Amino acid sequence: MTETFEHLLSPLTVGAKRLRNRVLISAHVPRLAEDNLPGAAYVAYHRARARGGAGLQITGATAVHPSGTLGTAYSLQNLDERIVPGYASLAEAVHAEGGTILAQLAHSAATLNVSAPGRPLWAPSPVQSELARETPLAMTSGQIAEMVEAHRAAADRVRRGGLDGVELLGAFGFLIGAFLSPLSNTRQDDFGGSLENRLRFARAVIGAVRDALGADLILGLRIPGDEGVEGGLTPADLREIARRLASDGQLDYLNVIYGTNYNRMGRMRHWGPTPLPQGVFVPLAANIKQAVDIPVFVAGRVTDPAFAEAVIRDGKADMVAMTRAHIADPEIVAKIRDGRAGDIRPCVGANVCINLTGGPLRCFHHAEPARDRTAAPAPRPARSKRVAVIGGGIAGLETARAAAKRGHRVTLYDAADEVGGRLGLWATAPLSREFEKAVAWRRRQLEQLQVRVERRRRIAPADLPGLEAEVIVLATGSRPSDAVPPDGAEDSVIRIATPDEVLGAPGAFSGHTVLRDGGGGRTGLAAAEALAARELPLTIVTTDFLVGEGIDPVVRTPIYEHLLGAGAVFRPGEKIERLAGDRIVLSNLFSRARTELADVATLIDWRGRDSEQALLAAAEQSGAEVHVVGDALAPRSVAFAVAEATKVGEAI
Repeated sequence: MTETFEHLLSPLTVGAKRLRNRVLISAHVPRLAEDNLPGAAYVAYHRARARGGAGLQITGATAVHPSGTLGTAYSLQNLDERIVPGYASLAEAVHAEGGTILAQLAHSAATLNVSAPGRPLWAPSPVQSELARETPLAMTSGQIAEMVEAHRAAADRVRRGGLDGVELLGAFGFLIGAFLSPLSNTRQDDFGGSLENRLRFARAVIGAVRDALGADLILGLRIPGDEGVEGGLTPADLREIARRLASDGQLDYLNVIYGTNYNRMGRMRHWGPTPLPQGVFVPLAANIKQAVDIPVFVAGRVTDPAFAEAVIRDGKADMVAMTRAHIADPEIVAKIRDGRAGDIRPCVGANVCINLTGGPLRCFHHAEPARDRTAAPAPRPARSKRVAVIGGGIAGLETARAAAKRGHRVTLYDAADEVGGRLGLWATAPLSREFEKAVAWRRRQLEQLQVRVERRRRIAPADLPGLEAEVIVLATGSRPSDAVPPDGAEDSVIRIATPDEVLGAPGAFSGHTVLRDGGGGRTGLAAAEALAARELPLTIVTTDFLVGEGIDPVVRTPIYEHLLGAGAVFRPGEKIERLAGDRIVLSNLFSRARTELADVATLIDWRGRDSEQALLAAAEQSGAEVHVVGDALAPRSVAFAVAEATKVGEAI
């Protein structure tokens, strides 16, 4: 590894254009589009990343035809002239910061539920994907011609909008990829059967788009390096596909990823969260790079610039996507260029960003990355204030950091031996260990900002006047909800514990453990992960339809693999009726049938948390300006706690 990043920061010629470095922000949906167009918020989001120094940026998948949209108003659609002014604004903003930006053009085929009355899904063959579970219309030759023309027209709008070119989406089972794969293409005409026939649609689209763009703009194709499913495209197949398409002389680069949305597990793996290792798809890109003479890009959990530097140095790819890393910190390139790699806010693989529902993009521990769209930051305060932050969990750490960055004199008080709070506990669980990076980064930031941190200092109401603070921030967190013990608990030999107790000392537990997961989220499951890692017998009971129901399926997948792989038993749709000796009596919510779990040593009774506000009344009577952040305000997610803490810290 190198500290100079000479390979990563070196320029790269792609087609007729010269990119300033090898760092890619690959196509993703920040959920900022306005009526499916790139408005001010979308433009400012990409401007911020261009200002940070990325070599190449690509818009999120942009529909070229009504039969294959992404099904949400937050995504882009290039269906008519309305998008051209938005492209022009986007191009102007990115170019003003020295960046280069492409539009990714796409059709979702049978992978998304976007059909409407009279408008079924279009795909090569009537093959359902495991995501949409809808049988698509098998495209006629006339519809294939219509789709090729739709791509050409969309590319022409890209050119007239002033962007630097187009990436075609041929991965994830989207239309080009669906034609390429025997998994989704069962046609018996000129567009199916042999590999040469299955390549015909891709070549027609590539030719039409190249004709619309001309020779001066970039044209790339995103493909999987492996579909990872029986009956799908293998690495050998894709190496040959890449060789043939590259030899046609129309493409300027290939961008390699993994999987197909026709298969549910494939969808879960191409955006894998922690603890997936970095660069998991680099070998797939290296395989394809050996077969082509055009640049090859790679994506797949690259969060460390030193790792990206090694990929380029070792010749495994020509450009490396650090997309989620740039959601966590849009200034990665600027920081490594300036010798400040240690200041990079690390992506910890929580995958809050890939949840494609709800409002604008969020990050686990960067307050609203989409907030980059706003105007200038708040002016520096007229004078420095004495700020006391009480509580050293993630909300307290972030408030202290944000306030100190504005020039205030901040002291943080925490009752524990080390800061980190419940996030620090989570970071001890097998699948959450990277979360410690979110705490460690803030520790370093507080040291640099000269924030005084007083550990092992529990603040009581009577202590508040002695702090002599002009501003008091209560980041006191939460405590397990005061829940009524299960019936029979008094006479049972079963030990009742909280998730925090288990995470704090997993070695203190033995025997069969039952988790009552009534609180949802990761907390109870993190405790279960810790015990499963010790190979203890484990049963998880929940009244939800499935274990981890509120967790995004992409994140839920490795949790299931870890727990079920360790022999855990899931009991969804059931409730605990009572404890009896060393047994727990369950009843099914639907059948009302009763069953018993025998030889139970411990019940982890997780039913949520209540805010800890014991200091609030005294703080409000102290005469200081008072703020409440994180779980102390209301127990919710880490992302909410960080966003609120940043807002408070920047408002002081």
